[in-house]
Amino acid sequence: MPQTYRKTDNGRQALSTRQPPLSRPMRNLLLLIDGQRSDEALLSMLSSPDLTPGSFEQLRELGLIEAISAGAAGSTAASATSHAAASSMGSAAPPAPPAPDDARAPAVPAAPEPAADAGAAPQGRRPSAFARLGQGVRAMLQAQQESPREVSAGLAEIIKCAAVGDAEFFAWLESQLDALRARESAAVAHAVQRFPELRAQIEAQDRQLQRAPSPLSFGTRLGGVIESLVGYGQYLHGETVGLGMWMATALGEDLGVQSPASAARLRDVLVRAGLPTRLPRVAAARWLDLLPVDRSGPQGMLELVLLEDVARPQVRRVPPSAVLEALDKAGALSSG
Repeated sequence: MPQTYRKTDNGRQALSTRQPPLSRPMRNLLLLIDGQRSDEALLSMLSSPDLTPGSFEQLRELGLIEAISAGAAGSTAASATSHAAASSMGSAAPPAPPAPDDARAPAVPAAPEPAADAGAAPQGRRPSAFARLGQGVRAMLQAQQESPREVSAGLAEIIKCAAVGDAEFFAWLESQLDALRARESAAVAHAVQRFPELRAQIEAQDRQLQRAPSPLSFGTRLGGVIESLVGYGQYLHGETVGLGMWMATALGEDLGVQSPASAARLRDVLVRAGLPTRLPRVAAARWLDLLPVDRSGPQGMLELVLLEDVARPQVRRVPPSAVLEALDKAGALSSG
């Protein structure tokens, strides 16, 4: 019969002090125990071969969790639901999901497009989302009245495109970030020319190779989770893409996909671009609820684009427990 547990005060303290030391799977399990989900549900969510029903008994014997009755568990869940509903009723309706980057770009006319622009759509064909995004980035970088924060958000898209598609362009960004943030004309001119060209090349390869997900989704799936966690409006969309790249880089390094030196290069560019790098601190169960896990197989996995190195993206199926570990190292998991 399913059993529900909650953390004790000792359990919450153990997560903060890391004493007594727990294995990574056991720490992930303790993080997720919330007094609402049953032991069966938690084991299913983590899908770890190192965890069994006996793992709960081990945590209980350590004094880190305690069992609660079915009635108490139902009361706790009902209270949480009621509190969420009350909060929702007492506040304004949540803002609509963010428009794509191009639609969120400032209402500033874009610079005229050269007739032979590689990013332009053929006549009579509606521009793709990425083509319209390119126009928005151009407007953002070229408009002198935009705030430094908005410029940084626009740079996130350029950084992402270079990181997955062009090592030479990425190296150029490393040397020219200060000039781009200052909107120096020569640097901006090169960026707004190369960005749509590179994006169009990647899109063409996606169509030719029937590639899904596209390398251009690097950081965007995890960024979307962050946007859902904190609510739309706290971050500009480009900022959540930057946070998603930061998170994907940490994950790639943890999994041994990306070398520490390569990961350090990308992190340095994100910091110098003025993008936020501090992930929101949220309960582990909430992160896990929102991760885009494919539960069609025997073990739920995430399909994410990670970097082997600059311009060498690869699609990896990643267990949720690996994401939790990276989030824990980043201090993004609350112990509640």
